[in-house]
Formats: sequence, structure tokens, C-alpha cells
Amino acid sequence: MAAANAPIAMREALTLTSLGIAPQFITFTHVTMESDRYICVRETSPQNSVVIIDMAMPSQPLRRPITADSALMNPNTRILALKAQIPGTTQDHLQIFNIEAKTKIKSHQMPEQVVFWKWITPKLLGLVTQASVYHWSIEGDSEPIKMFDRTANLANNQIINYRCDPAEKWLVLIGIAPGAPEN
Repeated sequence: MAAANAPIAMREALTLTSLGIAPQFITFTHVTMESDRYICVRETSPQNSVVIIDMAMPSQPLRRPITADSALMNPNTRILALKAQIPGTTQDHLQIFNIEAKTKIKSHQMPEQVVFWKWITPKLLGLVTQASVYHWSIEGDSEPIKMFDRTANLANNQIINYRCDPAEKWLVLIGIAPGAPEN
């Protein structure tokens, strides 16, 4: 089959190393991409920082110092969510910032560690803990709202995705578990 007839055309938009990102930070735990608009890279040396790459102008990455364990760029706007484990606890400190206005929108101390999180809409973060799933709106001053408890069959699974329908009535939590050991 000729490349011109291929069902998918692939084109490299950029390489993170060409923007000064060290190869050791190009990993699943350091890079997030919540949409085709932004790439977010968390660097841990020589100092902790977050690099935000706007795909509309990829040659001008924004680098800011942070102390977070995870960073998620909003899929549509210049809003950044940060998550950091509180030392000596199993709690996480969550913060949401407006990068353009250089202001903190809100923050919350989760009583449980967030094991997976993602923007499920441009105004709503999905937060998954070992026991439950929460929604946290960037609007107003509300705290995360518990949506449901995780089922027992997902207890030891690695969570790889969380989605909802546009009306937020259907929610799906997706996990994977190691298979049975081969003999």
C-alpha cells in the first residue's frame, strides 16, 4: 500500500529535545498532553520546573519554577493544575493557576493521594484516589465532589483513563492489571 493511500498521515511537529528538554524528562511521569494545544513537561533538575509548550508557537516554551509532582495544562486555556504530595502524609495539595493573569484560581488539600487525574472538560478536573473518584470545578470556590467509589475489581489496577459524556451522567474509569504469570 502506498503511503499516499495510508489511512493515517503522520508528521512530526517537534522534538522535545530541540526545545532544551533533557531526554530523562521525556517519560510518562514527566510529560502530559491533555489536548493537541499544549504539552507540559515537569523537569526535576537542575531545579524543579514546568515547561509549557503551546503548539501554536512551539519555539517559545514557557518555563516556570514549581515544587509539584505532576502538572496538567488545561486543554483549551492557559490554566495550569499542579499536584504535590504533602511530605510525611498520603495527602495531596492541588492548585490551579491562571498563567496569563499570574494568579492562583484555587487550591485544595485532598485527604487522600490522587493516583490519576485529568481534565475531563475545560472547566472540570477528574481526580481518582485509591478509594473514590471526584470532580473538581475550576469555577467558584467549591471543593472536589465525590462522584463514586471505585469498585473492588479496580482495587489493584493502574488507572489509565477516566472519561465522562458531555452531560456528565455516564462516567467510566479505566484500569489495567498485570496478567497471570506465565509458566
